[in-house]
Amino acid sequence: MKEFNWARILACGLVAGGVWTALSLTLLAFIGDEFLAAVRQGRSVPGASSPLFLIMANLGAGIWATWLYVALRPRYGPGPKSALAASLAWWLMSSMQSAKWVVLLAITPSTVVTPLIATLPAIVMATLAAAWFYEK
Repeated sequence: MKEFNWARILACGLVAGGVWTALSLTLLAFIGDEFLAAVRQGRSVPGASSPLFLIMANLGAGIWATWLYVALRPRYGPGPKSALAASLAWWLMSSMQSAKWVVLLAITPSTVVTPLIATLPAIVMATLAAAWFYEK
């Protein structure tokens, strides 16, 4: 098996993380009012979530998803099939993280469902963008 091109994974992962950040902020602006209000109300430490940390976490998730895409390429081939598999894994991990918000901040599960469903296409688009750049 060929070695990973870590520089490309990093660069394309930053693309995926950037696309994901832009799309998730857009989604939260349009459909996340109830979720954001619940998070603000449930937060126990004022100022605990730094926007810089959240952006860095998104970029890290994009890098991870790109690495997973590259790792899946030998099995599913380069392109959309591998990107979709990596997207679903990313979405599952993100969904489990959202489940923690429900428990830790005592947020009602119904508050998280709509943003959770809406993030799947956004994650797919972010991963497809990284895959496209990786293949070019």
